[in-house]
Amino acid sequence: MKRYLLVVLTLLMTAVSAFGAGPLRVYVGEFNAVGVQGKDDIKSALQSLLASRLSNDKLLAVATAAEAELLVSGTYISIGKQYNIDAVAKSVGGQTITRTFVQGEGGQDALFAAVGSLTQKLSADIEGKLASNSIPRMAPVVAAMPVTTPKVGSSDIIRSATVTEGVNIQRVPQGDIIRPQAFYRGAPKQGEIKRLDGAYNLMAVGEADATGKRLLFMAQNQSVAVLREGETKPISGFGVRANEKVVGLDYVDADGDGKPELYVTMMSSGEVESQVWELKNNRLVKVAEKIPYFFRAIALAGGPLKLYAQEQGRDDEQYYGDVYEVARQGAKIIKKTRIKMPRFGNVNSFNQFKHESGELLTVVYHDHNYLVVYDKDQKELWRSNDSFGGSELYYNIEDLDGVWRTGDKNRWYFLNQRIFVTSKQEVLVGKNDGFFVVGNVRMFKRGAVYSLYWNGAALEEVWRTKDTQNYMPDFYFDEVKSELLLLQLTQREDVLMRAKGATALQIKKVE
Repeated sequence: MKRYLLVVLTLLMTAVSAFGAGPLRVYVGEFNAVGVQGKDDIKSALQSLLASRLSNDKLLAVATAAEAELLVSGTYISIGKQYNIDAVAKSVGGQTITRTFVQGEGGQDALFAAVGSLTQKLSADIEGKLASNSIPRMAPVVAAMPVTTPKVGSSDIIRSATVTEGVNIQRVPQGDIIRPQAFYRGAPKQGEIKRLDGAYNLMAVGEADATGKRLLFMAQNQSVAVLREGETKPISGFGVRANEKVVGLDYVDADGDGKPELYVTMMSSGEVESQVWELKNNRLVKVAEKIPYFFRAIALAGGPLKLYAQEQGRDDEQYYGDVYEVARQGAKIIKKTRIKMPRFGNVNSFNQFKHESGELLTVVYHDHNYLVVYDKDQKELWRSNDSFGGSELYYNIEDLDGVWRTGDKNRWYFLNQRIFVTSKQEVLVGKNDGFFVVGNVRMFKRGAVYSLYWNGAALEEVWRTKDTQNYMPDFYFDEVKSELLLLQLTQREDVLMRAKGATALQIKKVE
């Protein structure tokens, strides 16, 4: 027995020695942000950037505080063009191990370099304390991994509920997990994927032509192309001037002749100067230009697709006045029904849906991408906790008066994704997540489409697609064919590497 105990003690001492030589587990918590715009983005970006840079052979950034031996937190303060980032590292017992800071000029544009400098100082301090055994070490937390059995015939959908009909929500106990058992109307399944040359970021879908294939209108920043579904070579297209940028693309019959037109929302040197094109004999022909409206084709509450427009504003308010349903007479845009926007609403960020009671509700994207639902009196009913949408598409307007405040001679305005509402009153929205979203720097790495339904108190998830492994700049739901068309950026443009960019179009069947 004594010999057995001696062996056990020896093994334990060996294990402790081996553990002590392992990397120090560090958790970087969310930063505080003071005096900056887009606080939520800044806080999460600083957390992500610092965590990724702290990992080396001696330090290991972990995903949760429960796993950590050292907790790092900090504060980012911006006053004019001056910034200061403080960071403090504490043991799990609350003992301050070290604290440091960096400061400088440049505002948010200097964040990457600032975080790099902060990481170097913080790493050196922590590793010095680690070498002198000043940091209490703990045994790692080992979590048992659940054993799962893959489902046979699983689709490309993540469901929030068991497949049932109706809209009643029940909670059915299943072991230690409580799962909502809710209505279900369909699930997107894996479909055809086509790779396209060019970094397309906008898409509009037309009717099937004589070949039986849908026409796809695709836009890059400075060009528009028409393709047939399943084909990669454009059948027509056009480019724009260097000072112009395509920021909207919609295909709808707004002149009542029974044949849709292509409405191209265009920015020219900071001013909206939209164009109208028609497809004649497989060629795009311009029929109107320099139209001072943002356009968006919307099927309000799942109804018929109509064209809506809004004028451009100035400075922070880039959308002026109310949104109008419009018609086209030649080169003229005729205002029809007025739609008064609730807070955060504009022609590019809203749609409407009907509750079972018949009440018409409006859903919009908040400035920070939360979904907000309003009643007919524009009273806020609900706001999502998660952000949705997310787009890298933007335009610039020169703002020399604001250089002292932002360090940038231009103002940046981002345009969000569409909100679709089906005839069954399901709200379809995209959701992009990114490597980082810091001020005017956005780079998303994955996307998904969510179907949400108003349960009387909140928008609740019905289904969602699996995450793409790429940024999803646009999507379209063809309710007639029950298909989702997902546009994905698979290769970014790179001037130095002479990469022109590439996208992929994936079609999923909703059954």
